[in-house]
Amino acid sequence: MDGLAWQITQHAEWRSTVLAALGLYEQWLARAELCDERAQQRLARLRARLADDRLTVAFVAEFSRGKSELINAIFFADTGRRIVPSTAGRTTMCPTELQHDPQRPPSVRLLPIETRLADTPVAVLRDDPAAWRELRFDAGDGEALARALDSVRETIVVPSAQAAAMGFDPDEQPKPGSRNRTGTEASGVPDDLVEVPRWRHAIVNYPHPLLSQGLVVIDTPGLNALGAEPELTLRLIPEADAVLFVLAADTGVTRTDADTWNRYVAPSHDRGRFVVLNKIDGLWDGLRDEVAIELELAGQVGSVAATLQLPAEQVYPVSAQKALVARLGGDSALLQRSRLPSLEHALAHELLPQRRTIAREHLRRELDELQRRAMPALDARRRAQLEQKLELASLRGRKHESVALMSARVERERREFSRALRQLQAVRSVAARHAQSIGDALGADSIRRHLREARNVMRTSSFSVGLRDGMDSVLAAARADFDEAARQVDELGSLMNAMYRSFGADYGLSLGRPSRFSMRRYRDALDRIEQAHRRQFGAMTLATTARQALMRRFFELVAARIRELYDRAAGDARAWQRALMSPIESQVREHQAQLHRRADALRRVLEAGDELEARIAEVEARRQVVEQQAAAVEAAADAIRRLCEPVSARPPSARHGDRDAEHRASVLPPTESQTQPDDGATVGSL
Repeated sequence: MDGLAWQITQHAEWRSTVLAALGLYEQWLARAELCDERAQQRLARLRARLADDRLTVAFVAEFSRGKSELINAIFFADTGRRIVPSTAGRTTMCPTELQHDPQRPPSVRLLPIETRLADTPVAVLRDDPAAWRELRFDAGDGEALARALDSVRETIVVPSAQAAAMGFDPDEQPKPGSRNRTGTEASGVPDDLVEVPRWRHAIVNYPHPLLSQGLVVIDTPGLNALGAEPELTLRLIPEADAVLFVLAADTGVTRTDADTWNRYVAPSHDRGRFVVLNKIDGLWDGLRDEVAIELELAGQVGSVAATLQLPAEQVYPVSAQKALVARLGGDSALLQRSRLPSLEHALAHELLPQRRTIAREHLRRELDELQRRAMPALDARRRAQLEQKLELASLRGRKHESVALMSARVERERREFSRALRQLQAVRSVAARHAQSIGDALGADSIRRHLREARNVMRTSSFSVGLRDGMDSVLAAARADFDEAARQVDELGSLMNAMYRSFGADYGLSLGRPSRFSMRRYRDALDRIEQAHRRQFGAMTLATTARQALMRRFFELVAARIRELYDRAAGDARAWQRALMSPIESQVREHQAQLHRRADALRRVLEAGDELEARIAEVEARRQVVEQQAAAVEAAADAIRRLCEPVSARPPSARHGDRDAEHRASVLPPTESQTQPDDGATVGSL
């Protein structure tokens, strides 16, 4: 796992370096009085995204494919034991997330299966501590960890009707075993009892180094359980950075394997999907030589690739069990024969570089937007200071009357500029009306009304057409709201574009072009929700009790997702509206302040003719401070830009601590002591 672990560690170190560089960049923006509310919010969101940047890997498989053993072999062999339970039969009865949150103690949080009866999505229950049972353990005690994790295997016995109400098909659930949970013989158990998982969802908080650096591992239950929990099919699997679809060499691709691949994995992952053909050690029977084994494996890989419509290079034959044994015993020959390093190499060189590329592109876009606001303002200050210096210098040797004429001209400019302030107020009023229309379209009242109407439709029907109509009505209404918001956004954008040009031409402001906003990403998210709904329920005609329960839970999860979309779209639209007004307002204030400084300087020269040189010196001092601030902001931005450049990966053996330290130092901007003006002056002090 060295290559994969090193890649994850390198990405975590890069994030830490970026966060430090962003902190220095924000300090210099603040010193230049350019860190307004909009810039602070953008930087805060960027830091939050970097700090919470997680790499999620989901494992999907039918029971007894060796999925849990594969997780142990790839990620946790360095602990010297199995972390995820892995025994014969069903070991993972509920979706299990392995992660590390340093704000929480080491624990396993378990969500009771009975919460399905209320139709509340797992995504909503995550923030409700009372809904979960927490089993804490000592992270250094392997036995305590194993006991806590073993809880994900627990089951309970319930009546068939209750199982159906939870979304389970009673005909597909196992009957109680030879002895039930009270210890009495199974012959005394009523015929309508079935066995279901005890827990709906599990979250393991464990301070493993990779988990602490942002790795999240999702261990899913068997394929039959995927369709019973919408959280998996609508959120966890589609949003995972990689999905490892695990098959067994002795079974190949079964009908349920193919159905799950086509419904849940292939549609949501064009990239980041890996097919693992596990348990190839079953071919090591001592009766075949290596050539025969290779031919058999090649045939199986080709068959799997053809069935799943994949290139054969995307199918990885491995023996997870032998790989784990090899790592625990330090047997490098057995590890190579297990073929697990080939899968890890693919994960390290496809998954993480792609993740870093996405993070760097996002960082570069955000920085460009911040600089697009900051540098024109600094350029305007520099230009104003230079113009004022030249204006004052032109008064050398002139008579008192010439200074008075120039002072009167500046006063006229100030009065004329008051027209710009009235114009700005008019722009604010028009923008506020558009903002209100956008807020109405994306408001909480709107989505609540749509959901209430859809629930009424679904409540009156037990046929799939009625249930689908309820879902379709919500999606159609949301699209209509998003379309109306998009129309208002386009109108406001056109208005502000005209205003930018007008203020630039009339008053010489360096505004550039207004930032743009699009509702497309939110409409695309609605399309993905609809596609997931069609895959889940499109062919169903009559809704059984279990299917009705499943559709209700699916609907509630969709409702929560759409509410999130509304909230996010509304918040982003508000931020965009503030970003539209911020450049005009800041430069109008700057221009107004500059006119005041010019008038004040001329007034003082008129009152005391010998102060001209002192006024010129003051302006020159302010100009130098602005130059220093602009250079510092640009240097801090350049340091972040260098962090956005791709860095060729080096194998762990090529790493050297001193070189890494030199690299980190080279991309960080100078410290305050290195770039602080000699006199310690700031814009505020001047």
